[in-house]
Formats: sequence, structure tokens, C-alpha cells
Amino acid sequence: LYERGPEEGYLRCTACAHRCVLSPGRAGACGIRFEQDGELRVPFGYVARHYVRSVETNTIFHVRPGARSLTFGMFGCDLRCPYCQNWKVSQALREPEGDGEPIDISAADLVETAVAAGCGVLASAYNEPMITAEWARAVFTEARRRGLVTALISDGNTTPEALAYMRPVTDVFRVDLKGWSADQYRTLGGRVEPVLAAIGEARRLGYWVEVVTLVVPGFNDKAAGLRALGAEIARVDPDIPWHLNAFYPRYKMRDRLTTDPAFLVDVAGVAYARGMRYVYVSNVADRVRELSHTRCPGCYEVVVRRFNYETQEVLLSGGACPACGTRVPGL
Repeated sequence: LYERGPEEGYLRCTACAHRCVLSPGRAGACGIRFEQDGELRVPFGYVARHYVRSVETNTIFHVRPGARSLTFGMFGCDLRCPYCQNWKVSQALREPEGDGEPIDISAADLVETAVAAGCGVLASAYNEPMITAEWARAVFTEARRRGLVTALISDGNTTPEALAYMRPVTDVFRVDLKGWSADQYRTLGGRVEPVLAAIGEARRLGYWVEVVTLVVPGFNDKAAGLRALGAEIARVDPDIPWHLNAFYPRYKMRDRLTTDPAFLVDVAGVAYARGMRYVYVSNVADRVRELSHTRCPGCYEVVVRRFNYETQEVLLSGGACPACGTRVPGL
């Protein structure tokens, strides 16, 4: 994922929307992709962490409900979100408190671990997977050969080139849409335009797309702005699921309050009223259980019942509502 620059020895990385020009011996904004001896060097052959959990813990609700997922990640990120929930991995190169040593592993062995654990899904997450796309593609190629569904859990700050590169071996693009303004994304080290463009491009390429917005008090908790985000998603496809997640104090925002669940319910209600078909509030299930379920858009009957990121009951019949026959999209 790079282009040759006009001057000898210079490369332009195309893994993320920064499109860094890498001078000899220098790394890009992510800190992990760099030029050496006229070639692009990228991370490969390790994981920083990996866990087997339900696919729903990746905030993916319309892909194999109830399936187990092996989720893995590497070090590094192209953004620097001050509320990052996985900062000890994603910001490990910037923070002395970052943790973990790389665990060397082959793509085949990582996939075998997933198969042995009974997983139906393999996901690249925890850091930004597009900046380690070459490794993700190698792992996903093996995963596809073994019959697994593959998923990228991305910040969306990527490029059409990277999306096209990953599409032959990737089923799902689960993207974080973190705000609606230039100022918000400037705080995070990026821009909103590439993220919105990536949602549309991923859908056009045939990825199954789900969008998550972590609602952080004092940062992106304005109702009008969130309504605008919902409208942008619906403009691409009203069948794209939108997850409104509550913030819990983390990293550099430990002094913030948690998100009021009632506010998330209000935003979800407006999104439904304006034509979005699948809006979830899922990480406060003890307070807002009804918005963890998937409902038929035709008759509004529950077709997948969940609690705390665990699927309790799948009532779909051949991918359709058993009550009225309306198809519920997903994989």
C-alpha cells in the first residue's frame, strides 16, 4: 500500500488518509510504517493481543449472531483519540505506559487458534487495522480458506486504495464515526471527510458495514450533531446499523462523566423516526435493554434478542422475520 514518490527514495503510503510521504528512514504518522533502503517496511507476523469472545463484543450485530470471534490487534494507530478504550495497544508507541510485548505467530497458526476455539469470525481490531493491512490480508486469506467470516474494526481514516486492497479477503467493515466537525477530528489527529467517504466506498465495494459512535460528554454529545451523523449514514444506506455507545472514563479523559443512557435513547429515537432501520444502544444493556435487540423493520417484532453483547435468541428464519417475512440484512 504505497506509491513511489517523484524523488528517488521517497514513498507515499496509501494505507490511511494521511497519505504520508516517507523520506528515507522516516516513519509515517502512525509510527509503524517506514521507508528503509527504498522499500516500505510494515509490521508483520505478530499480534499484540488476541481474545476469543462473542462477535457482538466487536459491536457487530448483523453478522453471524451468537458466533464466537477471535479478535486480534497489533501496535500503533493513525489517530490519537484522548478517550481511546484500547490505548495501551493503539498508543503503545507514544505512551510509556503502553503495555505488552509482540507475540510472534504465523497467519496459519493464528487462524488455527480461531478454528480450534470454534470461532466463525476473525476480526482485526484494538489498533487501526488498515495501517497493518498487509498482515491482516495474510491472516484473512488463510481465514477465508478455512471458512471464517473476516472483519476490520477501523477508525475509517483510510483510503479507497486500502479498501480495495482488503476487499477480496474481507467481509465486514465496522467503522468508528467519532464526530461531525473539523474541530473534533483535529483533536483526534484526522479529518471527518475521509471517514464519511470510506463508509460510502466500503458499501459500494460490497463490504457489510456497521457504524459505531462513542458518545463522549463534552466532546460529541450535541443532539443536532449526532442527528447529522445519522443522516449521513442513512444517505449511504438506511440499512447500515448504527451503534450509539456510552463512554466510560478512559485514558486522558478519566475525569469525564459516563454518557447518560437516556440521551442515547433520545438520539436513537430520532434516527429511527428519520428513516434509519437499525439503531442500537448496546453497552448500557442493564439500563436500555430493548435497544440491544434487532427488530424487524416491517412489523417491529424482535428477531434477535441480546443482553450485554451476548445473543440470547435468534428467531430469524432463513434471514427473514418469521412473523412477516421481511428480510433482515446482514451476513
